[in-house]
Amino acid sequence: MQNIKYPFTVTLAGDSIWGYKGPQTVNVTGIDVYIDEDDGYATVEVAHDTTWEIYTDRGFESAISKALGYDVQFTEQGMQQNGLASMEN
Repeated sequence: MQNIKYPFTVTLAGDSIWGYKGPQTVNVTGIDVYIDEDDGYATVEVAHDTTWEIYTDRGFESAISKALGYDVQFTEQGMQQNGLASMEN
C-alpha cells in the first residue's frame, strides 16, 4: 500500500445505481487492507463521511484504486455501511 495522507477528498462520478443524492465530494478518513496470504486476495475497508448509497460509483472506485496503486471494486451491496465502503481486488 502506498503512503496515503488522510483525510483526502474523492470526487464522485454521480453514477451510483442507488441514486445517491448527497454531496459529490466524499472525505476518506482511512483505508484498511487485509491480504489473504494464500491467494493474494485483498479485502479493503474504506472509512468515509457519507452514506452507503455511493455504492457502485465509478469515481469512488477509481480514486481508491489510485490511492492504493491497484484496482479495487465494491463488494456486494449488503456489505456496504454508512461511513464504511467494502471493496476488494
